[in-house]
Amino acid sequence: MLWLSVPNPYPVPLCILLATGSSVLSCASDQGFGSAKFDADPGSPDIDLSIDVALQRASWGTRVGRCHIQAAIRLYEPHDEAMRPYGESNGTVLGLPDRPMTCIHTDIAEPPGPVEIGGDRDNWAIAGEGVAAERIVLSSEQRDIVLHAIELDTGAIRYQWEDCALEEFPFGEVFDLHLPDRAEAFIAGFTVESAFAVGPDFRIVEPQSDPMGIEHDQGEDLVIAWDHAEPMPRVRDLEVDIEQIVWARNRTVSDHQPFEALGCLAEGGALTIRTEDLQTLRPNPSDDELEYLLGLQIDTVVTSPAFQTPWGRTISVRSTVSDGGDLMLTSERDSGLSEEADLSSSGHRVYAPQ
Repeated sequence: MLWLSVPNPYPVPLCILLATGSSVLSCASDQGFGSAKFDADPGSPDIDLSIDVALQRASWGTRVGRCHIQAAIRLYEPHDEAMRPYGESNGTVLGLPDRPMTCIHTDIAEPPGPVEIGGDRDNWAIAGEGVAAERIVLSSEQRDIVLHAIELDTGAIRYQWEDCALEEFPFGEVFDLHLPDRAEAFIAGFTVESAFAVGPDFRIVEPQSDPMGIEHDQGEDLVIAWDHAEPMPRVRDLEVDIEQIVWARNRTVSDHQPFEALGCLAEGGALTIRTEDLQTLRPNPSDDELEYLLGLQIDTVVTSPAFQTPWGRTISVRSTVSDGGDLMLTSERDSGLSEEADLSSSGHRVYAPQ
């Protein structure tokens, strides 16, 4: 039997639930950008600065789904709810536990349609106004990256790195932020040294990928592990905060939108999804009948120590680096595989076509 891993275009949901057990505590953005706090007096225009750093891969590292460093500056009035950062999610709220090495299951009753990266419904896309210079310069010891102001179809302005690519992505680098002066601009230029860091790259070591597919039995714990390729950066001699999240989204082969998901907090580059959590997911009917694909996604989110803008707002920039792929979840271990199948000690099998 041969099945190929199909890329999952479903982006990370905007909103996640922080929960203790099954009790919801609060809702937080599952997003890779930092934003200024909006606590000015109602009716007084305030300045919002957002910075988004993300590199997302799929198909076990063979496909890049998202690569960008972008920023936006805008004015808004705090009393106007429509102007707040962090818009609505795409209709999906996934649970996330508050303790490492645990998971929460979420049923997705009405999954949204596909989201085009950079499109109107892409909740990672940020935009603002032309109230400052036409570029932002990010400088590390290794390079300068220029974010050019781009006018969108809506008339909004986004600063973005036009040459973003996996081969050039600045994993583990610390950047100064420089906004040049522009005549008659509302916001004057400024520089912040060691403003933020980009998180390190990582390599998935377990489960081991194979172009013919990976099967895992629901009755066995699923071990997931990865190694960081660079040391964790420091910003202004301070440690960054790192959060490691694993999503397991279950979907049908014919419809890329997930109908259920596990949200898990990992620790130290590893996570074991216990059998009792895997058994909350719908498995394939048999080894020979592929109806569902379970998409695993590892997110390493690095949050840099906050800095102050000249107008007194506090910014904490986050960068997100992701990788993952699909596996076939089954409910029992029968003899439906080729004799060439390899039963690994971790409970998953990589199998050859018959």
